[in-house]
Amino acid sequence: MKFTDFFKTAKYVRASSDDLFPYIRKNFNLDAKVKSATLYISALGFCDIFLNGKKITEDLYITPHAMYNPQKPEELYINPGAFGEAYFNDELGYSVYVSKFDVSNFLSSGKNAFGLTLAGGWYYTLGDKYKNYRNFGKPAVAFRIEIEFENGDKFDVVSNSDCKWHQSYLTLAGIFHEEQDERKEIKDFANANFDDSDWENTIEVEHYDSKYILNECPPNRIISWHKPTLIKQTQTEKLYDMGFTMTGFPVVINDGVAGDTITCKYGETLDENGNLDEFHAYCQESVFVTDDRREHFLRFTWHGFRYFTVQTTGNLDAIDAKKVALTYADIKNTSTFECNLDVVNFIYNAYILTQNENYQCGVPCDCPQIERKGYTGDGQVLCELGLALFDSEKLYRKWLNDISDVQDRKTGFVHNTAPVFCSCGGGPGGWSVAIVNVPYAFYKQYGDLSILERFYPQMKKYKEFIDDEAIDNLVTIKKRKAHCLGDWNGPKKPLLPEPFCNSCMYVEALMRMIEVANILGHTEDVPVFEARIEEVKKAINATYFDESTGDYCGNEQASNAFALNIGLGDERTLKNLVNRYTELQGFDTGIFGTKYLPKILFKTGYPDLAMSLYTSQSEASYYQWMKNGETTLLEAWSNARSHNHPMFGSPVLWLFEYVLGIRQVEGNVGYKKIVINPSEVNAITNVKGSLLTPMGKVAVEYKKTDDKIDFVVTIPEGVECDFEYKGHVQTLCAGENKISL
Repeated sequence: MKFTDFFKTAKYVRASSDDLFPYIRKNFNLDAKVKSATLYISALGFCDIFLNGKKITEDLYITPHAMYNPQKPEELYINPGAFGEAYFNDELGYSVYVSKFDVSNFLSSGKNAFGLTLAGGWYYTLGDKYKNYRNFGKPAVAFRIEIEFENGDKFDVVSNSDCKWHQSYLTLAGIFHEEQDERKEIKDFANANFDDSDWENTIEVEHYDSKYILNECPPNRIISWHKPTLIKQTQTEKLYDMGFTMTGFPVVINDGVAGDTITCKYGETLDENGNLDEFHAYCQESVFVTDDRREHFLRFTWHGFRYFTVQTTGNLDAIDAKKVALTYADIKNTSTFECNLDVVNFIYNAYILTQNENYQCGVPCDCPQIERKGYTGDGQVLCELGLALFDSEKLYRKWLNDISDVQDRKTGFVHNTAPVFCSCGGGPGGWSVAIVNVPYAFYKQYGDLSILERFYPQMKKYKEFIDDEAIDNLVTIKKRKAHCLGDWNGPKKPLLPEPFCNSCMYVEALMRMIEVANILGHTEDVPVFEARIEEVKKAINATYFDESTGDYCGNEQASNAFALNIGLGDERTLKNLVNRYTELQGFDTGIFGTKYLPKILFKTGYPDLAMSLYTSQSEASYYQWMKNGETTLLEAWSNARSHNHPMFGSPVLWLFEYVLGIRQVEGNVGYKKIVINPSEVNAITNVKGSLLTPMGKVAVEYKKTDDKIDFVVTIPEGVECDFEYKGHVQTLCAGENKISL
């Protein structure tokens, strides 16, 4: 849709000076009784919204992060050696989200006032930990209140130069930073009787020719409140422990005097002296210059932390933190899983918390504290899992649009984050392949054919880019140097060759494109894709396959699993893979190998070996994280930068597909036809779990005794389901099915 479809005669407005974070208000009179009123609002940044002095919603960070509009080079700063020039030659897509609220109950006949506080959000970010920033322009807002009276008349209240603005209490308000001077807060600024005669008029800003999309994405909210524990006090600060790694903000209580400055710093670990570890604090802090209120808290951003400190220029004994808000997008886990193995339960629970805390502002983020970006590598490797285990359809539908936007229309290159944030590394296989894998996973989950129809031309454009950049039919990048990572962040170096990893993942994408082409009736494209698969496979074999051993890349870091996943190798390839991990008894893999390795072992009949990876107590293991008291997943097996990173949660998918055995029948979508086929895992003696599919809840439970195994399988109405275990096959009916073998 276009801007005018939502806003008619309204305009974007902002402060008439360089004040970036103003109050904006508008008075209006209504001379009849209101029947209905709908607010449409687009904040280029974030905003809080008020009508007649009342906050209209508890939603946080309105509106979602997006690829808003083209940028100018001067609006971008990246560290030397990055790749801004290539970005500014790209032709991308641009989207702006418009939030809609029913505000009928906030209006009355006579005088009314609309007001908001505007912050930078993702539109005007300010610098991150690495001093990078990516500003789309100065924050602005457009709004229209569509009013219908009981007498049938209609009336619009719109943003234009008649709006008034004034400096707010925000002195800094980008996504990474917030500072407040509470003495400047005007608490009644949105009241109908407020005197704004000394306020200035806003200036109108022309809108860009972006796509304007109704926001249906789950909003960020305060999910729950938690009590921190004071664990240390010095002469200068108080240090608190939340007991788990979280996203959100504390509410600081102050009985001091107005004019004190309170500073909060946030981090994930403590140093050897029991103080906040500066490295794992990532420059996260918030500052409040106080007035006479008791409670002080963030309004327009969050932080990722387990520990936080409070300092003050006043009396430290007058400061305390009584409660902390856990915040993320209001997306619920709709799955369950529990078994007799503590470390496996830890993996599942830690993934759920980590993934929830990385659903932020309409994007599946890589982490909630350092970068907070929608990395396409992390997002695509987890998309099947995120779609299956959470009520995340609307978030992924929105993120699919972000992925579409960040593909260069000229070359087909897909950026490494969606929305784009330059200076972010990635690769043409593991990251850019999101243009294939995420639409494909969405279709498999929900059966929405329109997603494939929309993305198929972009998949083909991606193929053009990869083929154009390839060297000797191996996937690489010739022009964009920082864009060719492989199986990133494995526990040791050297890592696998990047062209090997990217080529294997490209072949997997082409195999999916063949399936998509057949579904959509584009059978003429299939021979082209098949021929390209054979060319790339041949190049992989010529470069990385050892004819004398049957190994790829020396059978290091799940290299044989990468190959087997696309149908390469021979009987020695699997045998050598099994022998390696029988001896190693643990992971030695990065972001993608950690997903492929257990999948191949489960799929080829080695479930006990696959489970030994989950339960390993080696240095690179989930067990070590559990032993160390972690509550979320880390970015690396050891010496991790981030302690809240979902990418190593990918093996959770196989707990559902192979341990519980819940899988869609090949060629099926939307869980209309499934099979329950649990693997025989000796270490699992009892397990129960469930998925809420588009057809309803599927649940599997089994317990082993010395002489038998008892299953309870629950199937929703309308689902065709066969049960298979150790040669026993039977068709299940809707409802509860009990099976003893």
